[in-house]
Amino acid sequence: MIDNLIETVRSNFEEIKDHRASNSTYTLVNLLMTGFAMFSLKDPSLSHFRGLYPIRSANLERVYGIDSLPSDIALREGLDGVSPSDLQSKFKAPIDLLSKKGVFKSRYVLDGYVAIPFDATGHYCSNKKGCPQCLVKNHKNGKQTFYHQLLGAAAVHPKQSTVFPIACEAIVQQDGNQKNDCELNACKRLIPKVRKMLPNEKIIAIFDALYPNGFHIKELEKEDMRYVIGIKGQSYVNIQVQRLREAGKLQSRTWQKDNKTCTAYFTNGLILNGTHLDVKTNYFEYKEVDNQTGKQVFYSTWITDIPINEQNIEELVAVARARWKIENETFNTLKNQGYHLEHNYGHGKKHLTTNFALLTFLAFLVDQIAQHMDTYFQKAKATCGTFKAFWERIRGIFYLIPVKSMRAIYKFICLNKQLNIVPLE
Repeated sequence: MIDNLIETVRSNFEEIKDHRASNSTYTLVNLLMTGFAMFSLKDPSLSHFRGLYPIRSANLERVYGIDSLPSDIALREGLDGVSPSDLQSKFKAPIDLLSKKGVFKSRYVLDGYVAIPFDATGHYCSNKKGCPQCLVKNHKNGKQTFYHQLLGAAAVHPKQSTVFPIACEAIVQQDGNQKNDCELNACKRLIPKVRKMLPNEKIIAIFDALYPNGFHIKELEKEDMRYVIGIKGQSYVNIQVQRLREAGKLQSRTWQKDNKTCTAYFTNGLILNGTHLDVKTNYFEYKEVDNQTGKQVFYSTWITDIPINEQNIEELVAVARARWKIENETFNTLKNQGYHLEHNYGHGKKHLTTNFALLTFLAFLVDQIAQHMDTYFQKAKATCGTFKAFWERIRGIFYLIPVKSMRAIYKFICLNKQLNIVPLE
């Protein structure tokens, strides 16, 4: 499984048109696989990857097909000019594999939908270097901070730990000066990319409270996507809900979970706002009360275009709360569980920072597919306990033992034995 995935990534990289001169020393696919291997092995820096190359070169060629080590300049300049859209398109083959194997079908929610939360995260920050795509924060002392963000979308399930990145979109300076403008403009580009990745699936997109506006909802309608969107503050929806609450016309359902009393209130057919009188939406709110203390421990509110009833409200709440999985199981994992998403591997003048982030997400997607489907991955991870220990074991074996494949490394880890090597004098 894992080696087929790596080979699929490599063969798809070969389809990307080389933007460089025809006499370039290194092939573009070699540069792309070098970047991919660096994130696949969870190396903390480009210098670390280069420093270990002499003792890992044979394994890098066998496992990743890397036949030579490019210089720092060649790697960074080569990747800098690659269009992020070309790189993003290479998520398609691994995602198609999930569809072919019935993985999405096994993770449907609400009678046949793939749940896909959207959210933004930062992945580069500097007080010294900027590029035409950099977002800029101006400080009161006159200094500037240059940073990069991207908007990500991942397929999740409320009851499963694996997440599958579907698409990412860079938030660039041209998107606007305000957070709302930046994210919303990037999301307008991302929505059709997500649909292109999953053309035959019913999709329910999940958003935070930045997105409850008519223009955004109509963009989702264009791509035949349903939505769950958080809402906060005093909106026209809240005014209508308050009137229904006072009249005792909100529907409700209560259930018990984990020693908590869970209550949801809901209604259908509300007008979104005065600007978009033609957009109708449905509302639900949810609270949890600790049975021992009597204190409220959670409360939130959402809108959706899924008709709400007593039969689906509990699952709808679970889907809405699954939005946190893109922050916890995706962004947090990429930043704190070995992938070094926020580390500066290089900035470049065009797309280098974005492309390094995309290669990180692609390596993460391959790992998540292996975690979900590869029994040797699962057994090896269980042998190591934590992911940190698992990645360390893989790297250790990779530069100590000649291996033919990543699967061979997983199998060796499963043996949980020490190599019988004669000590040096």
